[in-house]
Amino acid sequence: MSLQILLSSYNGEKYIRFQLNSLLAQTYQDFKVLIRDDGSLDKTREILEEYAQRDSRITWYGLKNLGVVESFFDLIKHADLSCDYFAFADQDDEWLPEKLEKAIKVLQAKGFAEPMLYCSDKIIVDEKLRPLAVQVTRDIRKLSFGNALVQGICTGCTAVWNRKLMEVIAGHMPKRIEYVVMHDWWLYMAASCLGAVYYDDHAYIRYRQHQNNKVGAMITKRQLFFYRMKQLKKPRGEIYRQVKEFVMAFEREIPAKNKDLAIELLKAEKSFLSRIKIFSNKEIFRQKADDDLIFRIIVLIGKL
Repeated sequence: MSLQILLSSYNGEKYIRFQLNSLLAQTYQDFKVLIRDDGSLDKTREILEEYAQRDSRITWYGLKNLGVVESFFDLIKHADLSCDYFAFADQDDEWLPEKLEKAIKVLQAKGFAEPMLYCSDKIIVDEKLRPLAVQVTRDIRKLSFGNALVQGICTGCTAVWNRKLMEVIAGHMPKRIEYVVMHDWWLYMAASCLGAVYYDDHAYIRYRQHQNNKVGAMITKRQLFFYRMKQLKKPRGEIYRQVKEFVMAFEREIPAKNKDLAIELLKAEKSFLSRIKIFSNKEIFRQKADDDLIFRIIVLIGKL
């Protein structure tokens, strides 16, 4: 079973060797790596060429800076759809040797009949790969499209998915990528809407936290509190825009029940009566009880 790893790099000279070495050290070896460099100004491209010369499974291309979301969508456009599986990778993490093997065993056991996404927990570490004390736990109680509408629980660097899901994603690219909050959130929406999602609460990746993280993990309750306060002050509407874009991209394929759920959420953007309905709708939810309550309150006051 062949697998293609899709990695987006940007000014990653400090850590990318660690990541590439961990990819090459996987117990599952039937893979190749496609890297898109997003306009690096440091020595990242030199390092990529070094590794490409060393191992024929690694190829890369460098284009202008698009930002992390559009860069990963561009990788999807260039992916080899003949592969059986696909995985996202960031430039600054370190994969444990069994990461791919564990994911593929799960996906193989689930079969090939439907689009299938695997994702997992992660070990949060500092710049020197030392585990950090994490106060904010991740509670996964139910995976569903109703959850995916308002919360992205799939961390892209843990994601592995089958060809069926890749064909779905590649065939229904968003027309306005700027409306997509994150590429991995879009992946979770597609899988939960049209197929299935498996979340592994074991961790097979060291997720490095440093000052240049584009998107980092919330590890303390204080961080989470100030993040929520900051989000309330921002202009709202990004979730509504993403859902609209998803409905447009998959309009003919969305099961009627899921489409109705998405439309119900979209009505809440302009209707107070619809916001009341969403407040009491248990099919649309966030995973943690306190997050879910906050979500319902911000919907009700028009701040989603």
